[in-house]
Amino acid sequence: MRKIWTVAAREYRATIKTKTFVIAIVLMPVFMGGGLAMTKLTKGKLDTGVKRIGVVDRSGKMFAALEQAVEKHNTVDIVDETTKKLTGPKYALENVAPEAESDAQLLALSERVNKKELFAFVEVGAKVLEGGPDSPETMIRYFSNQPTYDEIRRWLSRSVSERVQSVRLKEAGLDPAIVNRAMQPVEVDSMGLYTRAADGRVKQAERTNFGVAFGVPFGLMMLMFTAIMMTTQPMLMGVLEEKMQRISEVLLGSIRPGELMFGKLLGHVGVATTLVAFYMVGGLFVANQYGMSDLVPTHLIVWFVVFQSLAIFMYGAMFLACGACCSDTREAHNLVLPLMLPLMIPMFALGSIIENPHSTFATWLSLFPPATPMLIVMRMAMPPAVASWQIIAGMLGTIAATAFCVWAAGRIFRVGLLMQGKPPKLTDLAKWVVRG
Repeated sequence: MRKIWTVAAREYRATIKTKTFVIAIVLMPVFMGGGLAMTKLTKGKLDTGVKRIGVVDRSGKMFAALEQAVEKHNTVDIVDETTKKLTGPKYALENVAPEAESDAQLLALSERVNKKELFAFVEVGAKVLEGGPDSPETMIRYFSNQPTYDEIRRWLSRSVSERVQSVRLKEAGLDPAIVNRAMQPVEVDSMGLYTRAADGRVKQAERTNFGVAFGVPFGLMMLMFTAIMMTTQPMLMGVLEEKMQRISEVLLGSIRPGELMFGKLLGHVGVATTLVAFYMVGGLFVANQYGMSDLVPTHLIVWFVVFQSLAIFMYGAMFLACGACCSDTREAHNLVLPLMLPLMIPMFALGSIIENPHSTFATWLSLFPPATPMLIVMRMAMPPAVASWQIIAGMLGTIAATAFCVWAAGRIFRVGLLMQGKPPKLTDLAKWVVRG
């Protein structure tokens, strides 16, 4: 046992002292929140020029309405109320007189777009106010050579729809203001449930925050996935490097293969726990600053650490076995690829489980041992509470699967560590597990 702890301590110290580990701890929050931060910082700064749009109004009734909509857009919609700075580009309309040869006119406008005289152009159908089956005469067609820039098309859809609806209501003898008030949708507020406090008083329901309800389970799952990836990959590369440099042969002169493998697993469980503790403390500090420290209860943190440790043992053992069987990095990556598929199952099922965490699909998938650590913790972070039998069954199933993986990986590790030459096939690995 002393040798196992010696290996574990060495692996732990060697990993946390590396620049890669320190950089990963610092940069991971940057990678996770960098997109949101960059969006906020660059809001209104990336594109605040003027977009010139040509309008071919074949109905003769829409250009004036579009001019009013542009005025509102340029003076109200894109102006920040606090800083009075622009948050988006201004629009400028050019009234293009319709011509009989529509194709020739649209070609000429397309050439102007290519020359950057116009950003885009619009053709308003002659019967757009009448409606009817979809055709060029009843539609508004938006032409651009930048199909990914969809803001103008959506603005046109809103502006024209409001104008067309208003005209149609007036023609039907109805007041648009009255109709709009009658058609005003009723907001549905998402609330929790009433509860009874410990002193017997009734506690009113609180408004549900979808961002928090989604963010906590998603964050816990991503944290566990990150911890697994940041520990299993170094294990794979570490044992592969030791084998390639013949260091493992020296180590096996003083320690048994099983003890060596188990020591490496213990050391990297410690690394993962250190990583998680760093992020947990930081997350709880931020949550406490915003009065949301009760979002992640203490018992959930304990379950998270337990399931994460089992996941490191399960996947780490398999990665170590793959590294011991190979002679170079390419072989190791090819052999470890099938192991990545079970690890990705929670990612594939993320949307369905968050939408309905207590469905039959979510329940049984979370009891599938390779996916249990991430999915059961994620479901425990979402109300209502997960049934106790599911947590117990998930724990027992994960323990059994982990024990089998460690046992099987140990037999492969013992044989593969001293083998050289071509990489073994899956059938060879199965024989090593059975025969030892």
